[in-house]
Amino acid sequence: MSSQAKSGATLSRERAFEELRGNLELTGPQEETVATRQKNVRAAAERQLTVTDSFLSGSYRRQTLISPLKQADVDIVIVLDSSYKSRGPRAVLELVRQSLLDDYKKGTKISRNGQAVTIAFTDFIVDVVPAFPRPWWAWDTSGLDICDSGRDRWITTNPKRHVEISARANRAHGGQLVPRIKQLKAWNRNVGDPLHSFHLEALAWSIFGTSRWWYNSQASDWAGGRYFFKKAYDKLSIPLADPAGTGKDVAAYLHGDALQAARSKVHTAFERCNRAQKAFKEDDPTTMHEAYRRVFGDCYPT
Repeated sequence: MSSQAKSGATLSRERAFEELRGNLELTGPQEETVATRQKNVRAAAERQLTVTDSFLSGSYRRQTLISPLKQADVDIVIVLDSSYKSRGPRAVLELVRQSLLDDYKKGTKISRNGQAVTIAFTDFIVDVVPAFPRPWWAWDTSGLDICDSGRDRWITTNPKRHVEISARANRAHGGQLVPRIKQLKAWNRNVGDPLHSFHLEALAWSIFGTSRWWYNSQASDWAGGRYFFKKAYDKLSIPLADPAGTGKDVAAYLHGDALQAARSKVHTAFERCNRAQKAFKEDDPTTMHEAYRRVFGDCYPT
């Protein structure tokens, strides 16, 4: 709760969204914990396996991870020597899981989880993603092959290119896109995570663009969020190509009832943003803040 709220003063919309931004940031000690933990996990893998490269990936690397850390995943990619690849995706995941057991068998749970080996610490989760360089004859050798244990096959991704796209888009929007994506992730979490985290980011890049400034009508956090919900309702119904050029549809998981539920939640968020805007114009801050809090959840100040 803000100091203004505690004293009974009316919290302005600008101040409320400023506090929302702050509430979604990791604290200094949390950042230090993540930094130490990821180094230790990478070192543990390198002691047991032939690792040619390793790096942070996912939301943490793209700076879109949101607090609280306990509900977050930190992704680490370990690029393995190509000699392991002939074992197949499921066997590679199991090999990595076994290699981490010596260091992390106490106080943690280690399991295979789709494309990663998940280490469930008491404070947050680390996903270790084994990967291999693309073969020289592939049409795009800049990406990586990672495991799809469900179908026991390799799928292509390019996490370093995703980081570049995210950074370029954020620069194009004056450093404002990353914090606003964090707010959209707060909404997503508040309504039960209908969208995968990366899909939401790719959707934001698609809606806002990656190489231009926002229009003035979208210059504020509240206008940007409302604009996203307005555009996302229709965009969720069509494929969304991986912006890294892997040929993958990042929205492929969303179909049937799940798609309809996601569109319904997006539409509800848009209506609540409209309600908040109407209350703002009518000088009704109580209704305005209530509507925004129903969109963004407990991270929105009261």
